[in-house]
Amino acid sequence: MKPRENMMRLLRHPSVVLIALIVLYVALMKAGGSNVRIAFRVPHDAAIAPAYVIQHSWAIRWGSFCELASAIPLGIFIAVCIGRLRVLGISAGEQIAALGGIATPIMLAASAMATWSLTRPGVAAAPGAVAALQSIGFDGGGPGFAVFFGLFVAGVSVAAGMPKLIPRWLMWLGIVVAAAGELSALTLLNFTAGYFIPVIRFLSIIWMLALALRWPPAAPVPVAEDGGN
Repeated sequence: MKPRENMMRLLRHPSVVLIALIVLYVALMKAGGSNVRIAFRVPHDAAIAPAYVIQHSWAIRWGSFCELASAIPLGIFIAVCIGRLRVLGISAGEQIAALGGIATPIMLAASAMATWSLTRPGVAAAPGAVAALQSIGFDGGGPGFAVFFGLFVAGVSVAAGMPKLIPRWLMWLGIVVAAAGELSALTLLNFTAGYFIPVIRFLSIIWMLALALRWPPAAPVPVAEDGGN
């Protein structure tokens, strides 16, 4: 057995990759946004809802597809950020970020599936189905998304901000974004609290871009010693 010398390798997450993920996420969110809103205009009257859905079925399906697809680049962005925290050994922040990060794409997927289900044959004609699916679609893509994405933003911002891996202003921006996300939970008590949802939706994009540009692009990772014949 010949011992090998201890080595160090660099695990790199180029900012350009993170920015590309953000751009793709924003593009899909924008492409699907106006079409998803059409799904929330479907009449609750089972007698006229099917005709409306047939007329706008392509727009509703396209919006649902884009919303579901947007969860993929967002999920990858989240995974990369959590991976950085893990490499840096920041376990407390990683756990909080992981809790929110895992749930966030699931909420988007649930919202997309609910709105897409409106276009399934016979669904719009079923009494109460339209109202139920619209509620699930809003809950998943609204307060559900905002609350859990806020947890992710909070976990990353505080964990990376305290050891000054990111600028202090970026940490505080993340805290503001996270606060808006958690406050959106009040939508379940008072619908006017829903105004916090667009705050986190759009302010979080600024936070994501700043994080991609200002976080260290590499971190040292030790390679364990082994041997060979």
